[in-house]
Amino acid sequence: MQLSIRDLTFAYSGGEPIFEHLNLNLDTGWRLGLIGRNGRGKTTLLRLMTGRMSFEGAIDLPLEAAYFPYEVPDASLPALEVLRLAAPGAQEWQILREWKLLGVGEEALERPFSTLSRGEQTKALLSALFAREDAYPLIDEPTNHLDAHGRELVARYLRRKDGFLLVSHDRTFLNGCVDHVLALNRSDAWVMQGDYDAWQERFDRQNAWEEARNEDLRRDIARLEESARRAARWSDRCEKGKFHVSPSETAAVDRGYIGARSAAMMKRSTSTLRRRERAVEEKRGLLHNVERVGELKLTVLRHPKETLVRVEDGAVRYGGRTVCEGLRFDIRRGDRVALTGPNGAGKSSVLKALCGAGGALEGKVSIASGLVVSYVPQEAEDLCGDMRDFIRQSGLDETLFKAILRNMDMSRDHFERDLSEWSQGQKKKLLLARSLCTPAHLYVWDEPLNYIDVLSRRQVEELILRYAPTLLVVEHDARFLETVVTRAAIRLEMTP
Repeated sequence: MQLSIRDLTFAYSGGEPIFEHLNLNLDTGWRLGLIGRNGRGKTTLLRLMTGRMSFEGAIDLPLEAAYFPYEVPDASLPALEVLRLAAPGAQEWQILREWKLLGVGEEALERPFSTLSRGEQTKALLSALFAREDAYPLIDEPTNHLDAHGRELVARYLRRKDGFLLVSHDRTFLNGCVDHVLALNRSDAWVMQGDYDAWQERFDRQNAWEEARNEDLRRDIARLEESARRAARWSDRCEKGKFHVSPSETAAVDRGYIGARSAAMMKRSTSTLRRRERAVEEKRGLLHNVERVGELKLTVLRHPKETLVRVEDGAVRYGGRTVCEGLRFDIRRGDRVALTGPNGAGKSSVLKALCGAGGALEGKVSIASGLVVSYVPQEAEDLCGDMRDFIRQSGLDETLFKAILRNMDMSRDHFERDLSEWSQGQKKKLLLARSLCTPAHLYVWDEPLNYIDVLSRRQVEELILRYAPTLLVVEHDARFLETVVTRAAIRLEMTP
């Protein structure tokens, strides 16, 4: 069966068009990965397919669209009841079949949905999604709250399915479960067979070709603009010539003749100027699809001490409750270390306690005197207000901060919007840019890549390799960890 998108045009109120005359033909049997920069309209496209928003054009989908994540109306209900609501028409045995395939214990079915971990909630809602046989699954970033094991399990699960559209920025995850890629580019969209790595190879090759072509175009534009400026100066001289006849010529020269000649020259020069301007605009229109991946910058402070943090027999406590214990690790200058462990083991709690952002880090803890830490929190959903206020409250260099965001493909018009209107990926970029603006001895990042597009992930990797900061990071993107980590991971286990 075919999913057909014809002449799709859509813009949010007061904003620039997200889509203009988009045309696509997709096979609903593909395991299709949808990728693109933050703000290119990936989530918007999925929501348009569900019929939640009005648009111009047509979307012909032979099945009902089923969207993940399902908006749970009452999280206090038992998990099984929530799944029945999320999968209308599905039999209970079908829900249980998918539930078991996703490795969630049956005892969780009777618990209130709100008591499930975020990873369990993700798996539960996926089981409801695929229990339906009458719907086309639209899956929006299912990995954001899954640990490494959970991502691998869900990738294997999806690899056994046929027919879905999946938005994800996790490169390893995409490689593990998709057989086609739909890329929303700067000015168009294209579909190709293969996994993420196949797309990346084609993208890099295409981008290099476009960049070389665009360099030629920019030279042509500069030449045409100079030619247009000469034509404009000629036109001005022709116009002035009608009124600047020397006294000695007055008697001998017919002013009517001068006017006619000047008018003819003006017509020629105006025509030449317009032709040049049209040529410039035509060439500018060809500068369309290069993804400019700007270089990010970082100011790393060098601490005189070799060991910046040492923890022995450590524990993190919130309000008298022990979140995790038995911590033993050290962070030396130049280390890039991942803090790993299953969901719920207390990874975020350790980072918060270490940065003074919440909880108490107890035990034998040694932190180097004068240590400057730059922290990226996990959550960005609650960000709101004016960006200028955010910059002022954070004590940032506005020029540098905005330059970093621009290099991460944030448009200037976003700077004037309330932060509550930004996408989750754009909010995460805001927090990451704040950290990059902060000179520090130690960078502590809690899932910094959540919701961030694949090109920005590559930028961050290149930044880390170039500046070699001391880094303690919680992150489940396997490709990122393989690229940047220099020491064996610090692993937390669940507290009994």
